[in-house]
Amino acid sequence: MVRKFGLPVLTPKSPLPTVDAMRKRLGGRASTEPGAGDAVTFTTPGGVRLTGVVLFVRGDELDVWVDENVVRRTRRAVAAPLDAALPRDLLAIAADARVFATLTEGQRVRYLDEGRVDEGTLVEKCRFGALVERGDGTIVGLGFRRLWPADAAPTREPS
Repeated sequence: MVRKFGLPVLTPKSPLPTVDAMRKRLGGRASTEPGAGDAVTFTTPGGVRLTGVVLFVRGDELDVWVDENVVRRTRRAVAAPLDAALPRDLLAIAADARVFATLTEGQRVRYLDEGRVDEGTLVEKCRFGALVERGDGTIVGLGFRRLWPADAAPTREPS
């Protein structure tokens, strides 16, 4: 079984979301098991072969980034490690997924928000991002690509 997910995108005119709405848009509270950042291939029920990067693992369930803001859910049993070089456009996704997987609730993090880098506390990890408390006490929902540990410089410009 493969399910397709669109990662959340907020438009500038969107009303301010509630914490519950942000949590839901980020896939719900969860922490991944080992395997985030791995490159895999799998075939959809329709017979389409896809290559992607694992963002989230729980038991036999994998959420795999296959295209810009497109995540497909599949089973570990139908996914295989990629036996070739990871396509260039997925290298940064894999690196970001591995960094995000190492973050823990309560940890100080740096994040990109509204074009500026800021620092806060990771309050809740979700499948595809996290809820972070800013210095002023405001909670923001951020995708996994916009977060990294506060004590480490990003290896590239966060996207």
